[in-house]
Amino acid sequence: MPTRTAPSRARFLPRAAVCATLALLTLCAAAQPADPQLDQARALMAANQPQAAYALLEPAEPARAVDPRYSYLLGIAALDAGHVTRAIFALERVVAIDPDHNLARAELARAYLAAGEPANARSELRTARRGQMPPEAAAAIDRVLGAIDMEPMEATTGIWRGYLEGVVGHDSNVNSATAAGQFALPAFGGIVFNLDRENRQRGDAFAGLGAGVGLRLPLTPSWELEASVNARNNAHRHADAQDNRSLDGSVGAAYTTGPSRFSAAVQATQYDIDQQRYRRAAGLTAQWQYTLDKQSQLSVFTQYSRLDYAQDSARNADRTVFGAGYARAFNDGQQVAYGSVYRAEEKTRSSGVDNYGHRALGVRLGAEATAGPRTVAFAALQYERRRYGGTEPFFDASREDRQFDATAGVHFTPAPQWRISPQLSFARAESNVVLYDYRRVIWQVAVRREFN
Repeated sequence: MPTRTAPSRARFLPRAAVCATLALLTLCAAAQPADPQLDQARALMAANQPQAAYALLEPAEPARAVDPRYSYLLGIAALDAGHVTRAIFALERVVAIDPDHNLARAELARAYLAAGEPANARSELRTARRGQMPPEAAAAIDRVLGAIDMEPMEATTGIWRGYLEGVVGHDSNVNSATAAGQFALPAFGGIVFNLDRENRQRGDAFAGLGAGVGLRLPLTPSWELEASVNARNNAHRHADAQDNRSLDGSVGAAYTTGPSRFSAAVQATQYDIDQQRYRRAAGLTAQWQYTLDKQSQLSVFTQYSRLDYAQDSARNADRTVFGAGYARAFNDGQQVAYGSVYRAEEKTRSSGVDNYGHRALGVRLGAEATAGPRTVAFAALQYERRRYGGTEPFFDASREDRQFDATAGVHFTPAPQWRISPQLSFARAESNVVLYDYRRVIWQVAVRREFN
């Protein structure tokens, strides 16, 4: 947990909106066994003496931390007394022990607001709202959610997020190659060519490490700067020649006015294979998002990239993408569905190699659904059709590909800021040129630790 500093008193105003939870303390106590220390602390809280309640409870924390009743009361006493970081520790402990403690989640959201973390506060409030709680507390949470969505960010507040991730799995086709061992070459009168085993489909186990950090720096209530850096390294058990690593970064700005948000960024990516530089890309991306209502959003996006291949300059190309998307939430955000359509073009910069360039049309569909207090299931589908220019050497044909990709998995959150994600992916590329016709199945398990 990073150090959090106490902000201005305005950050504590949402307490008035969620005070229904404190009003329930006495009722909750009546249903619990007698506990003199907690009873005395509740009396101090009722008398508006949170600092005294905190001073009474804090010394017992090492011995009583695993008791959610104690940690809950310690958390709200610490928060009302101005000890924001201690409050977050205590309340995060409560929801880790009892994920269904929705009143604790509501108070944890208030603590996140006090620490200047509205995104985390919004997440906890929405989770609490989906659970069971008294009507007056639910109504208070609804009011706070509305206030968070309308509250402009302070120009001096910076928000950063980082992560570390490890992944293990198996790839049935690490080199995205055809399974065919031999095929005919029309350009040579149909002679049969035997493909070397190293260039055919190969399966292998793999492991990888990744890390990244992102920063959002509000400048005014409408303008903000955004930047991110990500790095990843993947190693295979046997297919060492397919080991790869990547590094990407972006920096840009976003402008929000009413329901519209405009963003643009400069992006760069370096991708290496077998410890050698393979491809470098640099370019621009831009997006317009328009919020139709609390459940739906439209988007229009475009991207330009300059692609450079270290070992084969004939493949150097300019890539452009244009597309539009739509997303909608259902059942108070417990389910989300989204989709997009796009058109892409890669145009080679060298003459005489038009067969490397292509035009593509594609569609993406996806969904996420809350399957429990700590579980989110997700799935995504993508279909893309590509038509290449020129004639493919040795095959006397213009290449055409149709590719279908499907992914499904689950995110488990065993503890705050930890995530375990088993995932299965399938890819099928159909091509009239046998070298590019393949199937691929990848299963993996990723473990991520987030920081903010």
